Amino acid sequence: MARSGDRGAKEGEEEEEHHRNPFLSNSINKPWTSKTQFRSEVSKACWDEEMGMGEIIEKKGSMWATTGVIRNGKLYCHIEEILFLAERGALILTSPDGKTINVGDIYKMILGSKFGCSWESFEAYRHLKSLGYIVQRYGIPWTLKNDIICCSSNSPSENNTRCFEISNLLQDMQISELKPTFKVYLPNSKFRKSSPGDPSFLLCLLSGNPPSRSEVENLEKKCDGLPLKFCYVDHGRVSFFSFDKERLPTLP
Repeated sequence: MARSGDRGAKEGEEEEEHHRNPFLSNSINKPWTSKTQFRSEVSKACWDEEMGMGEIIEKKGSMWATTGVIRNGKLYCHIEEILFLAERGALILTSPDGKTINVGDIYKMILGSKFGCSWESFEAYRHLKSLGYIVQRYGIPWTLKNDIICCSSNSPSENNTRCFEISNLLQDMQISELKPTFKVYLPNSKFRKSSPGDPSFLLCLLSGNPPSRSEVENLEKKCDGLPLKFCYVDHGRVSFFSFDKERLPTLP
């Protein structure tokens, strides 16, 4: 039988976790479910098909300090961020003509893996965010002051389209290469997108067999010594693991 002091300490820890992570269930006695939740503070975003992201047009709540990327003073969300917030009732996504895109349609956008995020990547993202971690796509800066022009066209719309097509092509070419998927930071109330610092670790998503020793060592060299963790998603179960070097003693 648990003592009252132990029970009080446990409840205090759970309350602290909920204070630190606003996306956990409001009830500490009930596990989180995937059903859409309803919140008093709801932000709005408009989907930009050419960019493959949603532009935040109405920002509410404190989660934006660690969610979304800033481009020329505007805030945008990747598809995994949009779905995570939409599931919790914290974000409404609309099409350019003002029609609401429901959660079911956002699921279909993820399942198509068209916008740089597979369903397995989303499940890893959702798991980490639900634990309070700060998660961002690897190789994507939090802020950019100037647009990157991919071609010499005079049409901004055409530039965006070609940038997106080139990005998708490069992703397809590297699909079999072991590479980080997310940068993961520890929960931090003082986190700033303008100076995020080094992530706590880089997360690599695995889709098949475990990586070979040479693959891990090559990846470690490319990641400048940042800690690596690997993730495998199987029928909704998200597993994390890492590799350490051990020197076995010489047997007599």
